[in-house]
Amino acid sequence: MIQKMYSELTTTAPIPPTSKKPFTDEEVDLLWEHADEPWVDTILIFLYSGWRISELLGMKREKVNIDEKWFKGGVKTKSGIDRLVPIHSKILPFVQRYYDQGGEYLITYNGKKFSSSQYYAIWGDIMNRFGMEHTVHECRHTFRSRLDSANANLACINRLMGHVSTDVGLQTYTHKTIQELRDAIELIKK
Repeated sequence: MIQKMYSELTTTAPIPPTSKKPFTDEEVDLLWEHADEPWVDTILIFLYSGWRISELLGMKREKVNIDEKWFKGGVKTKSGIDRLVPIHSKILPFVQRYYDQGGEYLITYNGKKFSSSQYYAIWGDIMNRFGMEHTVHECRHTFRSRLDSANANLACINRLMGHVSTDVGLQTYTHKTIQELRDAIELIKK
C-alpha cells in the first residue's frame, strides 16, 4: 500500500515569462503600407500564417494548394508536421505570386532555397528601415495573440500553430475541418 504521494512533493520551476513581443497594430499597418517593397510581403505571410522560419523557407511548392487556398507543412512536433494552414485572404496574392514563380520551393532567393541566414540579413534591413525591433519568431507570437484576441476557437488555434493541447478532450476528441480553420484564420482583420 502506498503511504505517500511523491508527486505532491516534487515541483518544477515556473515557466519564465517570454521576452518576445508581438507586432503592434501600427507596425502591421506600416508593413501593409510598404507591402510592395522587396520581401516585406514575406513578413506579412509570416504574420498571417504563423509558420516558423524553417517551415516557410523550407516549404515546397507541392505543399501549397492555391485553388483550395492552403499550405501544408510544419516541423518540430507530431502535431506540427504536415498540418494544414489556410491561406488568409489578405496574403493570398503574395502567396500566389511566389507560387507562380515556379521552382521547387515556394519562396526562393535568386531561384534557390532561401537560407535562414540570408533571410535574417534581409529581415534585419527591413526592421532597421522601419524602426522595428522584432525577431522572425515574434510573427508566431503575433499570429497566436491576434487569433486569441479575435476569440478564435482554442482547438483551431492549437491546430494552426501545430501545438499539442494538454487537455485530452481537446486534443483527442475535438476535430476541426479545413473550413473551421479557415474561419478562425479569417478572424484576423488587421
